[in-house]
Amino acid sequence: MTQLQGIVKGDEQQKLGSAGFIIGAILFTISGLLMPHANTSTNGLQEMLKPLGEHQFRTTFSSLLLTIGFWAALIGVAGVNRSITTSGVTWARLGFYFTLIGTALWTVSISLDVATVDTVTNWLSAPIDGKEAAWSVVAAVSAFGHGILSITWIVYWLALAFLSIAMCQSDIYPQWLGWTGLIVSIPMIALGVIQIFTPRSITLTLIFSVLMLLTTLWELVTGVWVARKAW
Repeated sequence: MTQLQGIVKGDEQQKLGSAGFIIGAILFTISGLLMPHANTSTNGLQEMLKPLGEHQFRTTFSSLLLTIGFWAALIGVAGVNRSITTSGVTWARLGFYFTLIGTALWTVSISLDVATVDTVTNWLSAPIDGKEAAWSVVAAVSAFGHGILSITWIVYWLALAFLSIAMCQSDIYPQWLGWTGLIVSIPMIALGVIQIFTPRSITLTLIFSVLMLLTTLWELVTGVWVARKAW
């Protein structure tokens, strides 16, 4: 049986997909508001990580919400992938498969962040003569997580870029929605490449936060647009 191109009103998967985007955007927003941040403009790793250990529960809870948000967004991407079966289908499939990989990478990356928070907490509570050894553990876990995070940014926003191209080529989604997603994705991919060759810094974190906010708004708008068609 041939799958029809488009969004059919009442289609359960499309309704679920719209809800996935909207829920994901809401969870991204709450997570961003809860996540502790350094109060200074320093690029020192210790000062950047210290607030995470000082507010361990908030950091861990925020990380959990962020993870669930990416899982929810995956459902939204699956809905877009399902709706495109002719024009733009190759890009839609690439977008979906890369989102699967990107979501898996996000799950691993956030898990490493939670592990980093635990090591930071141990470092903060360690006796004076044990501080150096405790910090060496923090630095090792953080460095490993930094490498994974950079690749995660590249893969995940490559997925959104492919999906946006599919939207532009299809006759289903408005051109402005596809172009907006593409415009938001390209700087994030570039940021991921830059981060591979540079240490953690407040500047890169702030740029990421702005682009993540724009991505959140795009997913929210996409979810609402699909919901108006499917519900």
